[in-house]
Amino acid sequence: MNSILSAERLVGEPADPRWAELERWTLEACLLRAEGREAEAVGVLQERIPGLIRAWSEAAGLARPVVQERLRTMFADAQRFVARGLAHRRLITAELAGRAEGRPTVAAGVAGSGGRLGLRRAVAVDDVVGMLDGLAEAEREVRREAIWPMRSAATLAAARL
Repeated sequence: MNSILSAERLVGEPADPRWAELERWTLEACLLRAEGREAEAVGVLQERIPGLIRAWSEAAGLARPVVQERLRTMFADAQRFVARGLAHRRLITAELAGRAEGRPTVAAGVAGSGGRLGLRRAVAVDDVVGMLDGLAEAEREVRREAIWPMRSAATLAAARL
């Protein structure tokens, strides 16, 4: 079984709803703990997860060492997933705060423009990957403009023809 945290399931691979539910609550526990909501995380870990583990492991029919290894891997994947998400949130928050305050931001420094970068497409507020992709696209565009300064002029001239 593939972890939903590390890769999407292969087409045609049967999804075990018990495993999916276990992954969901594991991720929730990791998020709660990362947010400092320790009592709620402990509640999920002590009240929800043991029954889900029992139901999945009985239905899976795997040897105990295999079950333990899959659970360890899933928990580690969830912790890495949350840690990466928090790092992304920190970077994006710093970028947005810098822009709101009008001070130089990481993206502007990386792009070398000293100005603001604008996304060329709409991105949902909760789409972290889309935001990072859009920011990377804007940075590449600024770099291209710095390398080929005549590009804009040539594009405008061609548009006028």
